Amino acid sequence: MHTLIPVNDLPTVPAPQLQLRRGVLLDDPPEDERELHRERMRAAVPHLGTTSWFTRHSAAVLHGLPLFHADLEKVHLLYSGGGSGQIRRLAHVYKTPKVPPHTTVLDGLPVTTLARTAADLMRRTYFGPALALADAALRLGASRPELLREVSGGRGCRHSSEAVRRADARSESPYESQVRAIMLQQGVPLPELQVNLFDADGFAGRPDFLWRQWGVVGEFDGAWKYSTLLAPGETVEQVLARQQDRQGRFEAMGLRVVRWGSEDVHTPGAVAASIRALIGDVVVEHRMCPEAHDYRKPRHRR
Repeated sequence: MHTLIPVNDLPTVPAPQLQLRRGVLLDDPPEDERELHRERMRAAVPHLGTTSWFTRHSAAVLHGLPLFHADLEKVHLLYSGGGSGQIRRLAHVYKTPKVPPHTTVLDGLPVTTLARTAADLMRRTYFGPALALADAALRLGASRPELLREVSGGRGCRHSSEAVRRADARSESPYESQVRAIMLQQGVPLPELQVNLFDADGFAGRPDFLWRQWGVVGEFDGAWKYSTLLAPGETVEQVLARQQDRQGRFEAMGLRVVRWGSEDVHTPGAVAASIRALIGDVVVEHRMCPEAHDYRKPRHRR
């Protein structure tokens, strides 16, 4: 037999707490990992010196750059003055030579600039994610010359410079960028990006990729994309229905549609084959540096 308990007599359940650092507890931490990381950064501010800045993944959170395999349980800090870095329980500390990096202040937090942050991350990843970072940096306001200066020399400079030269601010998601990186690596003809298409009823849609010569449209599907397309009060199912209607209009215009999901970026050969099945065995020499074809992370250059 169950006894109903009046609302006023319900026991008080303490809100969950998260330790951000020693002596600093956060009540009811946010579920969004980027917003939670911002709280970690704010908790670290009183302990920063005048020659220290948030960098790498922490700076990427502030700038709105895409993150790949990021450790957001630690804040990432850069200290000027040389020496060796440290990995602590709540912070990953990096050291830089006496010449300070290019820095700025965002939301009251000292941070490496957008271009420097993108460059730091590009150097330490593969060409595909590096292209996604370069695309995003241009879209967020960095200039191509600024990015090229930041990636010149040192670890990962060759594939990072290649990514900056190939970057396009019209790319709207990191997965679209990685699909385009596969095209460059696999010798697939490059499409037009984000072209507005119209039919007899007006605006039909703006596909991710358009190979006009072959009448082919390429679309990336995935949870990330659909979450960004959600209008207030709209469900994922409604977005999917809208996308299917758009594809029907494309096909009624005589266009053929090829689609990929987030897992497809890990099978470059399959992506290239799906495109060539519609455009034929066309191979383009994109003349990229050898490092841009390497799927291993760049090593330190001595």
